Amino acid sequence: MEFVWIFLTLAFTGMFAASAFSTGKVFAAKSRLDLVFGGLDAVVVLAVAREVAPWGTVSPLLWLLPVAIVAVGTAGSVFAWPMLAALREDRPGWRTLVFGAVHLAVLVTITVVVYAL
Repeated sequence: MEFVWIFLTLAFTGMFAASAFSTGKVFAAKSRLDLVFGGLDAVVVLAVAREVAPWGTVSPLLWLLPVAIVAVGTAGSVFAWPMLAALREDRPGWRTLVFGAVHLAVLVTITVVVYAL
């Protein structure tokens, strides 16, 4: 059951990197805020997985793989940043900002709960 965290880490980091580099409609980030929250999701899952996953029973390269994927996704985000709008154009601004505040609160709560226990 602990190995689920390794797969979740690879999935979240892979989705972040895909959103930074993709130009299609499925994986591409719709705005800068989406790209930032994708990166934050990947980093929080990476940090939580570092605490709860059984990294001692697998190769250290398996830990370096999601870290490298986040680094590549961050580099892709730098290149994609100028081409993206600040907020999603298909949603009202207030809705996007409320969603962003709730999303950030959830990420902070997860991080505090994992590192406080």
